[in-house]
Amino acid sequence: MSVQQLPASTVHVMLGDCSAADAKSVLGVLCGRFAADREGADQPHESESGRPTVWTVLFDTAGDPSGRAGPVVELSGQPIVEAQGGPQATQRLWEVLGAAFSVHELGTEAGDQEVQMRLRLDSSTAHETRSA
Repeated sequence: MSVQQLPASTVHVMLGDCSAADAKSVLGVLCGRFAADREGADQPHESESGRPTVWTVLFDTAGDPSGRAGPVVELSGQPIVEAQGGPQATQRLWEVLGAAFSVHELGTEAGDQEVQMRLRLDSSTAHETRSA
């Protein structure tokens, strides 16, 4: 069995602890800036099982995320974003999220080739807070 290497610009994003509407808002911001492995018609929706739902998407952050500011996005809750990817790719993801939401760092683990970060978002635009 061969293991497929993803490009260094790829970030795996897991979004949870939120409504489908908030997931749609967050993923909409990211899909507006980066190529994703999901089609536009593949919208977040609630599970009928009543169990917690987690939405996952692979983003290619190879483009320049600083090009344009997105619209102000209101969230009804405080979604949790977990992201895993290369240092530059996760930094680009952070920049795009920080332009649309307040980003609160809940934890980061960094290695040579990969960064894992856990973030909490809220609606206060472009105000990022890092906590230890």
